[in-house]
Amino acid sequence: MVTGRSWLVGFGFRTPCGRLVRHFYVVDGMAGPEQAREAALERANDPGERAAHGNLRRDDGCVETRRMSRDLLGAWRLSVPSPCTA
Repeated sequence: MVTGRSWLVGFGFRTPCGRLVRHFYVVDGMAGPEQAREAALERANDPGERAAHGNLRRDDGCVETRRMSRDLLGAWRLSVPSPCTA
């Protein structure tokens, strides 16, 4: 379920050949972007999640965080990305 306090958090991961791929997590119920990043990072570091993505190495570059909301017609909207954090 996605509520009014939902966030989309993206992390970069490196493949064995060095290519950057992004994995995004929907985090629900967090008051702000910092809490959403922490919750998404905990999920990304879960052993089952890591295994499902081939144990890729997380890149310490930019973490993308956006607030998710719906407009009056029900269409999903994403906020501009929060400032890049490592």
